[in-house]
Amino acid sequence: MVAVLLASGSAAVAGADSEAEAEADSEAGAGTDTGTDADADKPSPKIATVVAGDPDETLRETAAFIEREATLSGLRAPTDPALRAAMRGEPATNDDGLESLRALRRGLGFDPRKDLASYKRIGIIAGADALLVVHREGAIKLEVFDVSAAQFYEGTLAFDDSSAAQRLKFIESRAAQAQLRWSEPPPPPPASAPVKVNEPKQPADESRAKRRIKKAWPYLVAGALLAGGVTYLIIDRRRTNEPGPPLLRFRPGEE
Repeated sequence: MVAVLLASGSAAVAGADSEAEAEADSEAGAGTDTGTDADADKPSPKIATVVAGDPDETLRETAAFIEREATLSGLRAPTDPALRAAMRGEPATNDDGLESLRALRRGLGFDPRKDLASYKRIGIIAGADALLVVHREGAIKLEVFDVSAAQFYEGTLAFDDSSAAQRLKFIESRAAQAQLRWSEPPPPPPASAPVKVNEPKQPADESRAKRRIKKAWPYLVAGALLAGGVTYLIIDRRRTNEPGPPLLRFRPGEE
């Protein structure tokens, strides 16, 4: 089956070459008409191909074949062959320092809640805008993961039921969108709530002594009035022969 796949792959690659050349010629003509220097200077999207699940020989060969199709069409891929082999699940031949990447790839599919973070980490290690994920769901399926957004694009493509042109369109359109997302300015930080500052404590208008005086002012006024008056004890001995005790008279204010 692998031989058949490779034979068909070679034919598909040849077809992809001719299609890519035709597209390149048409794009060159269009570029001559419009003359956009910015598009000419912008690099093509970079993809990396990863095998999710058990990396049997057919899956690995399919992943390598699709990656060749994509690079022949103008998309970029990681330049390190050991890195690309590790992402396809091929066993290590020496200590290449990619064991952490292989561990991430082996964990894909076991816990969907953690897969998005693992895919994003793999994409960052590969320096890719998008990941082309090859896996089995009965037939071999293709999906594209946006590394910046840490999400999969909608839609899958069955490898056996697709042509080279369909695969390239499926991959390139999503990879270009993923590349555009990296260049978007970061969202503004959320507006922070105003910091509440405690108002300074107002000084007490009155001291404790003043409060006591305020409470006792009626008594103080009465005492002041009493102190302001001059009290005389007038002993009025009446000129009478009748003996009697002296009479005390209270005359405030007299001198």
